[in-house]
Amino acid sequence: MLFIRNTEMNNTMKKVIAILAVLFLVMGIYAQRATIIYGSLAAINVDVSNLTADTVEFPPIQGEYDISLQFIPAAYGDGTETSFSYVVYQSNSDADAVWTAITSSVNVTSLTDADAISNITDFKGLRLRAICAGASADTCTVTPYYVYKKHDKE
Repeated sequence: MLFIRNTEMNNTMKKVIAILAVLFLVMGIYAQRATIIYGSLAAINVDVSNLTADTVEFPPIQGEYDISLQFIPAAYGDGTETSFSYVVYQSNSDADAVWTAITSSVNVTSLTDADAISNITDFKGLRLRAICAGASADTCTVTPYYVYKKHDKE
């Protein structure tokens, strides 16, 4: 009889441990859920003489997000050049035109340049914009992309 009880107890303990392991796994997966907002904006044309049409305003952000911005230069369409620079600015106001630079000027020199990506962790501002400037008299067509990611528990 003692052997039978030990076996039953072992089976019961195995079931309890298995159930707890599954619950822990489900909770871990649930905690990793995230809200992701992404998209692209209309392409802009920049060159050294174009000083006003080179501002990109990204969709407003409400809350703390991890942000990735990407600026893809094009060697087609209106663009004949793939070199440009950009600076990312933030505003903590929904309406006022008060902007603060949060990156220094970044130079992008080719279609595959890693500098075309700007990552911002734990961004708490409300709005983002980038000012792009051409690096030569030739036109560069730049397409901006954005990804905002927020974990459910943040």
